[in-house]
Amino acid sequence: MFTIKTPYWYINEVGAIEKAGEYLAKIGKNPLIIAGKSAFSAVEKQLLSTLNANGISSDSVSIFSGYPSQRQFDTYAQDALEIGADFIIGIGGGRVLDTAKATADTVHLPVVTIPTVAATCAAWAALTIQYDDNGSYVKHRPNPNAPRLVIADPKIIFTAPKRYLFSGVVDTFAKFYEERPTFEQHPEHIPAAISLNAAQIAFDRLKKETSLALSEAEKGVFGQAARDVVDSIIYIAGFAGSFKTEYGHYSFAHPFYHTSTKLRHTNHKLHGEKVAFGITAQLVLEGKTDAEITDTIKLFDSFDTAFTLDDFEITENRESDLAFLGKQIPEDFPYVKHTAEEIKHALLYADELSRAYKAGNK
Repeated sequence: MFTIKTPYWYINEVGAIEKAGEYLAKIGKNPLIIAGKSAFSAVEKQLLSTLNANGISSDSVSIFSGYPSQRQFDTYAQDALEIGADFIIGIGGGRVLDTAKATADTVHLPVVTIPTVAATCAAWAALTIQYDDNGSYVKHRPNPNAPRLVIADPKIIFTAPKRYLFSGVVDTFAKFYEERPTFEQHPEHIPAAISLNAAQIAFDRLKKETSLALSEAEKGVFGQAARDVVDSIIYIAGFAGSFKTEYGHYSFAHPFYHTSTKLRHTNHKLHGEKVAFGITAQLVLEGKTDAEITDTIKLFDSFDTAFTLDDFEITENRESDLAFLGKQIPEDFPYVKHTAEEIKHALLYADELSRAYKAGNK
């Protein structure tokens, strides 16, 4: 048995924001809009114009800050009830979109996601990663449905800081690295094969197209390469992660990220940036060769995401931080079957290989 949750509609085209009202009118007329400050600034003029042109209220805009926490969900749910909202719109990065999805779930309304960066596949996923108000991971909160509609505009996404795009690229690479062990354990399982093949498509497309898409974007061109990159990070990666099966998970990279948020001094790094280091450590745990791991570090370096423990400020209190991660990751994610010592070794060896690569490529 397996389940898959996907959006009803997915739109990826230049100018999508300017036509958003045409799509949104099919869902409702009175949304609660939850948006990041810079994200809303990037789309405000075009979005408000198209909402008004299609008879959709733009009266209820809440500027989001902080983390997707239970307090945020409760506050926004109350706001939605007070205005009689008939759907929720989330505009911004992963934190905003996750908050919008959980709010919609709380009040049983459809949700629309409008990503303004492609730092994760959060726009697609039927899942909210819940934190506390200080940014520490609390739990995975599955949503009963995926977003009703995803509106992605490459022009908006490619004018955001490149760091966010690179974070999304590496987070998408993680789909391949994290789906592969499941397939290796259960090669006969069709959903595992579908997920891995989708992840491979996104992996190959991003390696091929990201540099071209960025180069064209600098010239004001947002063509097929840009659309392919956005599709890979949001659509294909989201699709690959949509399958939930009885076999569970065999990954380490995302558990490393989630638990590391409890070390608050590491949270200056983005989701995908931490996941990159988590992938490197996962390959150590899998017993991959130094050559294969170093090739992966080289790939990450081409997207400015080859990091050492020092980059996460796991330095002064290294022993206690590593001891915490070694103990806490399996507690947070029981499918991680490694011991604290194995995890500590993997993190230290990933750090060693990353240092060696960087020292040889100054």
